[in-house]
Amino acid sequence: MKFIDRKHIIFSVFLLFICIFVYGIFTPFMGFYWDDFPYTWFKVANGVQGTMNAITLDRPVLALFYALPMSILGEKPLAWQILAIFTRWIYTMSMYGFLQSLWPNREHSNQSLTLLLLVFPGFTQQWISVIYSHVFLVLSLYFLSLIIFTRNLKSKKPTLKKTIFSVILSIISMAAMEYVVGLELIRPLIIFMNERGESKTKITCNFIKNFFTKWLPHLIGLLLFIMYRVFLASSDLYKVQNINDFFFTPISAAWGLFTTQIKNIYTSIIPAWGVIFSPFSLIDLSSTYWKIHFCFCGFLLLFSALFLFFQNKEKILNQASHNKNNQWIKEAIPLSFFILLFAGVPFWAANLIPSIIFPNDRFLLPFILGSTLIVFIALELFRKNKMIWSILFCVLFSLSGTYQLFQANNYRNEWDDFTNFFQQISWRVPSLEKNTILITDELTFKHYTDNSLTAALNWLYAKNVSEFQLPYMLNYTSIRLGTSLPSLGPGTIIHQNYRTFSFNGSTDRMIVFYYHPPGCVHITDSAIDPLNPLLPVAIRETSRLSNQSLILKEENRNDVFFLDGGQDNSWCFYYQKASLAYQLQDWDAIALLGDSAFGIDDYPNDASERIPFIFGYAHTAQWEKALQLTQITYQVSNLYQPMLCEVWKIIDEGTSSDFQKENTLAHIEEQMACGFLLSD
Repeated sequence: MKFIDRKHIIFSVFLLFICIFVYGIFTPFMGFYWDDFPYTWFKVANGVQGTMNAITLDRPVLALFYALPMSILGEKPLAWQILAIFTRWIYTMSMYGFLQSLWPNREHSNQSLTLLLLVFPGFTQQWISVIYSHVFLVLSLYFLSLIIFTRNLKSKKPTLKKTIFSVILSIISMAAMEYVVGLELIRPLIIFMNERGESKTKITCNFIKNFFTKWLPHLIGLLLFIMYRVFLASSDLYKVQNINDFFFTPISAAWGLFTTQIKNIYTSIIPAWGVIFSPFSLIDLSSTYWKIHFCFCGFLLLFSALFLFFQNKEKILNQASHNKNNQWIKEAIPLSFFILLFAGVPFWAANLIPSIIFPNDRFLLPFILGSTLIVFIALELFRKNKMIWSILFCVLFSLSGTYQLFQANNYRNEWDDFTNFFQQISWRVPSLEKNTILITDELTFKHYTDNSLTAALNWLYAKNVSEFQLPYMLNYTSIRLGTSLPSLGPGTIIHQNYRTFSFNGSTDRMIVFYYHPPGCVHITDSAIDPLNPLLPVAIRETSRLSNQSLILKEENRNDVFFLDGGQDNSWCFYYQKASLAYQLQDWDAIALLGDSAFGIDDYPNDASERIPFIFGYAHTAQWEKALQLTQITYQVSNLYQPMLCEVWKIIDEGTSSDFQKENTLAHIEEQMACGFLLSD
């Protein structure tokens, strides 16, 4: 029953190495994602207590877990990414410890199973490091509770002290994170399996009495948690919604619960493991990444083969343990079924649906052990042929681990996109008036929401933030309009809560923007962009209220780690600087920027990005250049005709007449039939 001995230490070190290899290759190139940004910015704004206060709104106990890491690790991603890898290893080791406590004589099988647990492909959020560093810690504590519980059951001298310790750990884990609540229902099965044992003890009154005596402390702990969660720590974000149905329509509610859990079982097994084949549809052998991808897969195949080789080099387990193989299967099947059946209960209660699609793949975390156990049992069908079993295991492990590398590369690429987005914002917006809201329809980011971007926006521009007032907000109309964003009509008051902060603004203090890479970030202009055919209809209409005067000329930003100067010789750099100069009507600056921009080995991916330069060249009497850019834009699509005509109408009204200007306007009229010359 010993867990810490030389063999376990060697396996632990090997598992740590694999964990670092699978999840750590791109670590230096990772950033913050999703809720990482709000939680970290809360610390920047109001210290560690600021983060804890924000988390306390939903999970008061979880907030306590953040106190020490937030105090030590700072506000840069690298340290958090390293912690996330370490805690993922701790979490996986805790599941291994639980397996060893259940089946101590199946060490080799438990180790093989643990390798698959480490690379479970259904969960893809490892790199959201601030959030999941703490999630893995909570899960580790919960499995520690299961380890103590199981060993105490199997002990010849079980102690009350261990029972109390196990109950306390389970209550803390459940209170910190509801994900583990469903796993509490596997304890009765563990007690039942232990009580019956190999002797198949008959179910007598004494048996039932012993059963409930051993379960009662944890049953009380579970009931205490439920009362705490429903009455003391109710959360708007994770509100218990479906429980009431049992009181009004119990049959319908019970059937809904059952069918939902069956769907969850399917999701956690078939799609969750089936995704390991999805990267093959995207193979590009000319890509550097794909060369790394296949080398990585080869290394994992080698590691897993060496692992099995050294396992087989050890002495075969004694005959008694070998004969217990059937007994193990008989215990493993119901255990995995119980885990999969009950793991989804807390999500059903909160009306949340586990899925392999981000962000709902986080709900598969409590399914990991049950799902992997089922897959491993399926592999055991081939155990009689050691070669086939070994090949299947190595292929499954290597493809699952390589799928995690594939996901890591997606996160790495998105961090580059994120930093590029805010780099462009910083070029275009030297500083920003308070109580300003930025509006767009929706961005292409997968691992960031408008909540995430709001935190980064305030991190970049907010100075001397008070405890309750949020200076800046960013909203997607696709999800906020009609709810926290009442309407986009003139003078609409906007009040939004942002955890412990409140934002107060209005549509009169709104900047509308559009960003669809590879095009540059586009701050809309109320005079021109209502005619911009590239923009979505909602953005075009809303651009009439876009107030560029909220963007200030004086540079007054914070030094932030996610800006590094960027490519200051790129097209988007010159475009953003020219757009700012256009807002400030600094025509000479635009002309100089244009001379540089059109001389580099880069070009606009959106034809309308030439418009600031058309204004700049026209106002500096470089009519031929202005005409040339107009013609190029019109040649891209004649849909730009109304916008270009409006541009030249504004130029005509704002510049002095001369022969070159009149000649240029005549060309414009001839080619695009604007009609504005008819009134002259």
